[in-house]
Amino acid sequence: MPGLSLSKKADMEEKLSDSPSNIIWDAIVIGGGPAGACAAAKLAQMGRSVLVIEKEKFPRFHVGESLLPYSRPILEEIGVWEKLQNVGFMRKRGAQFWLGNGTHHIRVTFAQSIFTEFPEALHVERSLFDQILLEHARASGAEICEETLVTNFTVKNDFVEVTARRADGGEFTERARFLVDASGLSNFTGNQQRLRQIMPEHRKIAFYAHFNNTVMPPGEEAGDILILRRPDSWCWMIPLSVDKTSVGLVFDADEIRAHPMPAEDRVAQTIAATPELQRRLGKAERITPVHVAADFSYHNRRLASPRLIRIGDASGFIDPIFSSGVHLALQSGRDSALLINEAVTQNTGWTHGMKKYETQTRRRIDIYQRFITKFYTREFCEVFMNGGHAEKITSAVNAVLAGRTELPFAAWWRLNLFFLIVRVQRHFTLAPRLAWE
Repeated sequence: MPGLSLSKKADMEEKLSDSPSNIIWDAIVIGGGPAGACAAAKLAQMGRSVLVIEKEKFPRFHVGESLLPYSRPILEEIGVWEKLQNVGFMRKRGAQFWLGNGTHHIRVTFAQSIFTEFPEALHVERSLFDQILLEHARASGAEICEETLVTNFTVKNDFVEVTARRADGGEFTERARFLVDASGLSNFTGNQQRLRQIMPEHRKIAFYAHFNNTVMPPGEEAGDILILRRPDSWCWMIPLSVDKTSVGLVFDADEIRAHPMPAEDRVAQTIAATPELQRRLGKAERITPVHVAADFSYHNRRLASPRLIRIGDASGFIDPIFSSGVHLALQSGRDSALLINEAVTQNTGWTHGMKKYETQTRRRIDIYQRFITKFYTREFCEVFMNGGHAEKITSAVNAVLAGRTELPFAAWWRLNLFFLIVRVQRHFTLAPRLAWE
């Protein structure tokens, strides 16, 4: 058995020898990213046997480097927060939203919100962040099998059977009481069961790379993430260190396909045509290849079924505007571990909590999807970037941007009032119109 000592395998076989289906693992997790590593660490800490099968060798390059403040209690819960603090990652206290022509911007700070308990987060280089989480899962007691591709799975009444192939071509089969799909955008089980549904209104293409020598906010604003809004696209700038910045450009897929060009040329042309990007990136040096992700927004029709739970990006992926990806991954990873622990204790493959997990996960995604859908309208930007709202309305918006998805009623109704103002702005000028070009 790959990645598992013979003595430990024997111990587990003895521990579970009374199982009629000869199951060894309580859970097999497909994917060792933040969702999978969080689920594995939590399960192992609760005394469950866990095998993580990861197709790549960590560390590996990945996008999605900006965390949200409300990720902290989850990272504390699994015992990895202190490790992350000791790395020296950039602290994130706020976000700045700019028009691409540089004529208007607004700064949002998490500490300003009366509905936000956690005033800051971290920017993380994902290659290092993901490796720390995966190694933490290993230290917690999970078995980690890297450079191994899951090729098939079968759900039975009493167990799940998984077949995988190692880098040397060798194949093996394992059984577990539960399967956790944390395969990310690969969406392994969802694709096999034909559950994936692309969101046609969000067909986007992202171009992203790391740069040195960018112009980022200094002083008290150091560490702010920058979101630059162009008339037909947007850009993120995430400071990974004093010198290194993650830069991504997101376009409508139809526009890119109508005017094809090499990715490097696309990035260079967009920078040159956007005054605020030119100011910040005109003298910067690109230090990684330009990566491309296309048509990435989707959801699965089903997130949980007997003995199978989908978490992180394998439950659905939405536009990365508000940096919600890792946060939602950690939430679903932690939740799936608690549900599996409960189900194993009850000796069942399905619980009421698993159905509730699906409803709750969709609701969390929908909160951010609502922001994302509106972000692409000019009236949202005009209302949001002009500010001037009552303090508690701004606080309600900030709370969601900080990752608080369980809102008190006082924040919930103010958030809905904000979106009502945005809707009215489409027809009447409540906030000053912005000069986009």
